[in-house]
Amino acid sequence: MPHLASHAKLRAILLSFPESPMKLRPALATLPLVTALALLGGCASPLAGKPADLATRQVLRENLQHASYNFSGELGFTALHGSSEDDAKPQLRYTINEVARSTKVSVTGAVDQASKRMELIPAFRFERRNLQASVTLPLELNLQDFSLLVDPSAFDLFVPELHSEQPRFVRFQLPPDIAGKIPLDAMLQALPGLVDEGYGKVDQQAFALETLDATAKELGASYQLRIAMSPQQENQVLLHVLDGLAKVVTQQAERNGRPQDGKQAEQLLQLVRELTKSKASEQPLSKSVSHLYANRRGQLLGVNQSVELNTPQLRGEAYIHLRYSNHGKPAFVHQPTAASIIDYDKLPKPQWLKGLQEPEQQ
Repeated sequence: MPHLASHAKLRAILLSFPESPMKLRPALATLPLVTALALLGGCASPLAGKPADLATRQVLRENLQHASYNFSGELGFTALHGSSEDDAKPQLRYTINEVARSTKVSVTGAVDQASKRMELIPAFRFERRNLQASVTLPLELNLQDFSLLVDPSAFDLFVPELHSEQPRFVRFQLPPDIAGKIPLDAMLQALPGLVDEGYGKVDQQAFALETLDATAKELGASYQLRIAMSPQQENQVLLHVLDGLAKVVTQQAERNGRPQDGKQAEQLLQLVRELTKSKASEQPLSKSVSHLYANRRGQLLGVNQSVELNTPQLRGEAYIHLRYSNHGKPAFVHQPTAASIIDYDKLPKPQWLKGLQEPEQQ
């Protein structure tokens, strides 16, 4: 009804235009009638009127289906304590907490779904008053050829063989016989639906629609959504996604006449499942709360997540802040070329490693 009222008001405004020799008023009056569906489609939000759980799933699905954007963020601790034995030692307790709070990981990067390419530039920082240290490690993952490019120049003081006057990337690549068994396109196509189904299994009470806060206003968000899940619920979503991907691999392997590939995928899934269940049992009191910020089109603009740790070994609170921009037009910082890439197996061996190999050859 609000859209119809707006349309009627627009029509009345157009009819208020005076007649002219060119008869503009009738033309203007009929224009919105012809284009009403297009106008309403552009103004209506895909999240409008949806409950919190369905709106959240819509945002996450949109983010996966159209995964082309830039992102930036920061990870860190607001507080961290060790075991009760550690807390009993004041100096150790102080050191653990201060080192954790002073250590941060900032990330920037880009994702381009069309080229199956992702750039990730993490910077590990330690900051105290009058003391700063950081290490940056540019990475690029290319799923077209299952390769990972690493710029190792931060470590060339320790391994001189890595030094290069020009930016140089070391390439690590999956062997063709392994890469050929991964039905990547089918897996990427299935992923948004599997994530949607996984969150659909979570209790609706875990989701909420929130009043816009300062971060939402800063990002220009129209919607703010909250997800509060236990480790068990998070693992439930993760295992559903892994089960679905394993089925995709198995089905594709059977179509290609290689059922053994599917069995290997199932064995790997079983291992991950056991590790995930073990992790959940060790963190019964830990929990995470995520605030998602989306625009009217349902595009994800940012995430603020807090993680409460409450285990016998660690207690404290961590945070993850992510921001998304340039939807549909990601910009990459690095553009590696063939001349700036060297394969790992062709990299000159460090002198100390040659010294270890020589006695074995004698």
